[in-house]
Amino acid sequence: MNSNVSGTGRGGTASKNIGVLEEWTTAMHRARRWLPAMAILLLLTGCASATGDDATPTAASTTIAAPTMPWDPCTIPDEAIERAGLNAETKESGIFGRDQNGFKICGWENQPTASKYYFSIFVGLKGLDYIGDATTFDRLQPTRVGTRDATQYQQFGADASLNCALAFTVGAELIMTTLNTSALADSLQYDPCTELSELVVRLDPELPG
Repeated sequence: MNSNVSGTGRGGTASKNIGVLEEWTTAMHRARRWLPAMAILLLLTGCASATGDDATPTAASTTIAAPTMPWDPCTIPDEAIERAGLNAETKESGIFGRDQNGFKICGWENQPTASKYYFSIFVGLKGLDYIGDATTFDRLQPTRVGTRDATQYQQFGADASLNCALAFTVGAELIMTTLNTSALADSLQYDPCTELSELVVRLDPELPG
């Protein structure tokens, strides 16, 4: 909002109202993008263990240590995003700029077409049973995406004609991908689950192996 607007007459009030409307419109656009994704994340309770200063050293192990932080999907190069059919300029890290409940999140809009959708990647240190909560996810079915075994699912109550989701694990990491069609789209030129599978295959070289 323009802080130089002055006066208490009709002109000043109208200018302020226009500024408020513009901010509200921008906020609603971003909310439409992330509301379906936000519902995916459950409230998690983390646990941690501490080791005292006098802990007894243990013998070195050849076991590969599990990652302590999830892979960040926003590290995918813009060139790969564009080749996959997404608009790299629309990249957004986190939900409204913040990671959620231990998940690294990144999302992009598709390149301008008659229909618009939002593609998101969530990465967390979880197992595939995370999407087994029937109060949040349903319509789970095994599928094959390129060379990966995956599970196709829907957010509970989601319209399958507009949205789709895929999940698979890589080591200790759970990778969840979602496609949510904008409420502003006039008509769909794709099947959501087919389009999502194709996006994941195109981006496969950039994903953890």
